[in-house]
Amino acid sequence: PSARGAATTPAESASLTSSSTNTMPLTDTKLNGFALAIILFFNASGGPFGVEPSLKAAGNLYAIIGFAVMPFLWSLPEAIMTYELSSMYPCASGGVRWAEEAFGEAWGLLVGYLGWISGVTNNASFPVLFLSYVHRQFFPHLTRDDNVIVHYSILAGITLCLCFVNYRGLDIVGKASVVIFFVSMTPFVLLVIIGIPKVDPQKWLQTPTGEIESFDDDGLAQNGWFPDAYLAGIAFRPFINNLYWNFNGFDQGSHYSTTVTKTTLFNGITGSFLLTASGYLLPILISTGATDLEQDEWKEGAFAVAGTEIGGRWLGNWIVVSSGISLLAQFFSEMSADSMAVQGLADRGQIPAVFSHRSRFDTPTYALLLDLLVILLLLPLPFGIIIELSNFSFCISVTIEFLAFAQIRIRHGDCTMIRKVLYSIMLIAPLLFNIAVLLLASYASYIYGACMTVFGVLLINAKRIDSACCSRYRSRVAASEHDSVAV
Repeated sequence: PSARGAATTPAESASLTSSSTNTMPLTDTKLNGFALAIILFFNASGGPFGVEPSLKAAGNLYAIIGFAVMPFLWSLPEAIMTYELSSMYPCASGGVRWAEEAFGEAWGLLVGYLGWISGVTNNASFPVLFLSYVHRQFFPHLTRDDNVIVHYSILAGITLCLCFVNYRGLDIVGKASVVIFFVSMTPFVLLVIIGIPKVDPQKWLQTPTGEIESFDDDGLAQNGWFPDAYLAGIAFRPFINNLYWNFNGFDQGSHYSTTVTKTTLFNGITGSFLLTASGYLLPILISTGATDLEQDEWKEGAFAVAGTEIGGRWLGNWIVVSSGISLLAQFFSEMSADSMAVQGLADRGQIPAVFSHRSRFDTPTYALLLDLLVILLLLPLPFGIIIELSNFSFCISVTIEFLAFAQIRIRHGDCTMIRKVLYSIMLIAPLLFNIAVLLLASYASYIYGACMTVFGVLLINAKRIDSACCSRYRSRVAASEHDSVAV
């Protein structure tokens, strides 16, 4: 899960209006397919941290089925779309360029803004999830409500420190991403190896025990179009939102289309798809089959508990440490992309120019401050609600990207009729999934979406409003001076 947006520099912004090409630029071949696969793995996944709500909402059997089929119903279509359109339009702004080519500049701006909203909202989930792992492993006797002020202060402190580091220009790419990948995923490899002899396959077949009256994120208490969306004992709102959040983000591969070869891009997207699918399913199979955790015990941080039960306290502690490394690395990457998205919009003159300002560390100062403000406002919310709010914006943005793919490759593409039919079939599942996310959303998500839409309209029109106000002020001053002269 990560940012979606127009992370553009001025040069890249200009390229948005240039003619398309079918040749992938060879500007930087240092990033090989494996390194790109790791980077995209962190954009789309980052490891099995945060999958626990799916197990609680659906039980072992349905959660395993969900994580087994979701890569093919959702991730694969998104990956294919990304590779196809990135090959046609190699541009760092990705979906913004695709929407502009298919529907015009206004739709590209909408994709960019919604992508930024989704990304900055999603970024608030990383400190919350990390603190949940620490709390579950080391302070299980405490509850979230024991001291709300202390809880928020810790989250705000973590966020401010991370934002300052990002302001100084730390970027998690290339070799650093590979190191982080091995450090964060090693405990899960050990969990799988140690846990295989202890697995009882019968536990995989456990179905939901019944309606869960109390959910960590209070997701079931949030009214919406379908406030009691149960089927076969599955709490669909948290289940669908958690699945969706864990598997989206492959469209981020488009941001690297100007820096790698076409072959490297293909290998990177393919590798990240395989890593993401296996990185979720294997730990879930072992943790559900080799532990005695009940459905209601699968809360954020439960993987650390499962690691302790399977391998000992040392393995559970290692999982907590790896969660911190992975989630905080994702925070850096996400905030960098989000702030660059805001700067890119400012560079193109679509929002006030103040957001183009760069610090002495060459980072977008006011764009980072805007991201920080939104994150601090969201930190009091539970993990499940944050990802639902993020999903709400993202599913609208990615729907436009899928429709752009249909417009460019199916309706006006030069591929064979059979390929067009296959593409059409491929799009059915992700579009239906997007509709489900929107319909299952709580009223809180609709209100949040409406508020951020109003904020976006004001932000985008701020330059025009400021110009109009200045013009009126100058007219009044000129009229006053004229009256003074006449007197």
